[in-house]
This record gives sequence, structure tokens and C-alpha cells, in this order.
Amino acid sequence: MKKFSTLLIFLILAVSVGCEQEQPITQLEVGKNKLLNAGLAIEAVNHLKRAEIEEAKTEAEKVEPRALLLIAYSYAIFTGDAKTQEAEIPGLEAEYKQAREERIATLSSTEMKKILQLLAERHRTQDATIQILVDKGADAAPVLLEYLGTRRYMVLRPDLIEILYQIGSEAIDHLTAALKNAETSPEMKMTLTQLIGRINDPRAIPALEAVQSGSTPGLRMEINIALYNLGKQEYRTEIINGLNDNDVEVRRAAAQAMLKLDDPPVDEIVNALKDLDPRVRMYAAQTLKQYPTEKAIDRLIEILVADTDESAREAAGKALIVHASQDFGQGIARQLIQALPTVSDPKERIRIVLVLKKDALIKQIKNAPRTYDSNIELDLYLYSANVEQNDMVKEELSMLLNTLGR
Repeated sequence: MKKFSTLLIFLILAVSVGCEQEQPITQLEVGKNKLLNAGLAIEAVNHLKRAEIEEAKTEAEKVEPRALLLIAYSYAIFTGDAKTQEAEIPGLEAEYKQAREERIATLSSTEMKKILQLLAERHRTQDATIQILVDKGADAAPVLLEYLGTRRYMVLRPDLIEILYQIGSEAIDHLTAALKNAETSPEMKMTLTQLIGRINDPRAIPALEAVQSGSTPGLRMEINIALYNLGKQEYRTEIINGLNDNDVEVRRAAAQAMLKLDDPPVDEIVNALKDLDPRVRMYAAQTLKQYPTEKAIDRLIEILVADTDESAREAAGKALIVHASQDFGQGIARQLIQALPTVSDPKERIRIVLVLKKDALIKQIKNAPRTYDSNIELDLYLYSANVEQNDMVKEELSMLLNTLGR
């Protein structure tokens, strides 16, 4: 009996010690979960306020609740929840807007970094969170540039670039300073140059010209393009010549820039469709979608039917749809139908059929001459019935033939 009593006391003590060690759920945890996982911003605000005031004892501890609270205010406004709840809580939206404005004004670099870390986690609050940093303006630029140059946050790269672009001219001094900094990597300088070109602020011209001479060929071409966009027409010839450069980075930059040129050189762009680099071919096809020419048709069809790069094929397909609506493009449907049996990948045959389903191509098929030895609609039917074996391709062909039969 004495042994049993001793054992019982030991078990009770063990359980009580375990209970004492169990950590209570904090207001911060509840608020964070409600905001990021459930999207309940208004409920989250109440918990996060308490976390900031009652739980966080030091400035370092206040960083996370403050960042989350600002996101909660922003998300409640962004989704319209704050306005919807005004029936029960009059003036709630105005209160949240004022609180958001005040907190953005006092937002510290440490809090911005916390916001970026939360942004990297990809929650439902993304758009509202991005707008916080946009509204912070130029003061956010140093932190944004720091993270843009950090490989650890590559997932944030598109967001960081877009935030800086939306901040725009306010951030131009920070962008040009980073561009001129000798410690900035060539890759980062390329990104900065493209971004400066998009923002299109003439104040950047001296900085661009200052770094031009000592740059790599690819970066120098990006600078030429940015300067051209800023009104320096003298760089046009260098940009066009870049389509034939030995350096692939130069050719890529030049090909991408063709859409930005006034009266782009169509013949040179058609030649770029034959480039060994798939991105150059893709950019050339994208430009020819905007500037259709009969000279491009055969090569665009070759790319759609047989190119090794999916992005180039997709761009060629979109360009061909535009070309098919032109008088000089009336033979495109026939060429695509004839090419179908030569394409081994069912996914690529579907891509071709999807092009044929567009109105301009439908019109071509319906209007094509029907003779004893030439009937492309019949050819399409016979191909579907007797040759095509893939069910998904046959389904797309069936829908196309039904459309033609109406």
C-alpha cells in the first residue's frame, strides 16, 4: 500500500509539472492565425492590439504584432470588410484608414523587413501587404533594394520589382545610387536598369550614362534601351544592331526592346525568328504580333510546329492568329492543317488546333475553295477520324469541326 501511495504521488507530481510547462496560446498567435490563415482581419485586429500592448515588452518584441496589425488594417480595408461591418460598428472603416495611415508613417525598417518576410510566405493578404510598401514610398526603397539583392528572397523578386516600379520617381535617387555602386552585382544592375527604364524619369540619364562605358555588353545594351526610352534617339541604331551581336545577352535585350522602338525594323525582326536562342525567337514573335508581315508567316509556322521552346511556340501561335486576319495571311489555316500529322507531341497538336479554333482561322477554313483535290475542312475531318489517336486532341478537333458545321 505504501508503495502504491508513493507511485500515485509521483504520477500526480509528474502530471502537474507537465501542465505547468505547457505554454498558453498567445494573443499574437491567435491574431496571426485569424489574419493569415482565416482572413478574419477584424477579429485579428483585436488580438493583435492586445499582443502589441500586453504581451510585447520590448521594441524588438513589438515588431511582429505591429507588422501584422498594419497588414490586418490594410486587408480589412482592401477586402471591404471594414466598410461592411460599419452597420454594427459605425466609423470602423475611417478608424482603420486613419490607423493604417499613422502606422505607415512610423513604419520602421525592421518592421518593413518583417512585412517582407511575411510576404515571402505567400498568404491571402499579398495584395494588401504590397500596397503598404508602395504607400510607404521612397522610405521603403533601401529595404526593398536590400532584399532585391539577396538570393535568399528570390521568391520575392517579382513583387519587389513591382513595388519599386509603383513607387516610381520617388525611388529614382535610391535606384541610381545602387546602379552606380561598385559593389552592386552585374545581375542586380541589369534589373535596376530595366526598372529605371520602365519608370522613365529623365533624372536617371546622368547615372545611366556614367555606368555605361564600364559595363558588360548585355548591361550596356540594357542601358542603351533605357536611354532610348528616356528620349535619347541616338541609341536606336545600336539597339537594332544588337539583334546580330555575338553576345546572346545583347541579342535578348535588343529583341525584347523591339516593341518599344518607333517604327521597328521588320526585316531584322523576321531574321531574329531564326536565332539560336529561344528567348530571342520568342521576343521576335511577340513583336511581329503587333507588326504583322507576310515575310514572317512561314517562319512563325515552323516555330509553332517544330520549335523546341514552349514560350517561342506560344508566342508564334499568338502572332499567327493576328497574321491570319490580314489579306496576306489567308493560307495559314491550310498550312497548319497539313502540318498536324507531322507533330509527334499531342500537347503541341492541341496547341495548333487551339490556333485553328480562333475566328480568323475558322473564317479561312470556311472560305477555302472546295474542289475535288483540295478541301481543307474535309482534310481536317479525315485526319480526326482516321489518323489522330489521342483522345484529348480528338476532343479539341471535334469541337473545331462542330464550329465549322454551324
